[in-house]
Amino acid sequence: MDEVDQQALTGAVIQEHGLDLGQLWLEHIALGGDASEQDIRNYSAGLSALPPKERDTLAQAVNEHCSAAGLPGRAPFSDSHVTGPRSDSPGTSSPR
Repeated sequence: MDEVDQQALTGAVIQEHGLDLGQLWLEHIALGGDASEQDIRNYSAGLSALPPKERDTLAQAVNEHCSAAGLPGRAPFSDSHVTGPRSDSPGTSSPR
């Protein structure tokens, strides 16, 4: 999955459910993540990028949190496939 798409979709799940970023950061660390709490806050707001390992560890933390709380929605992993056409896919037009 494109890292920008992964970031946008993960951020959307976090925002949609009003997930606590401090708690997600703790869960991220418990799963082996190394990013700081501020890195997680910036990433979820779309202000900075994270390496694939950190993005996937955060996605795992988000998904485990949502699953435990019975919330719908899943944060994608870097190896996830996006369904549906993208604006740069063959057969679609891009604004010029």
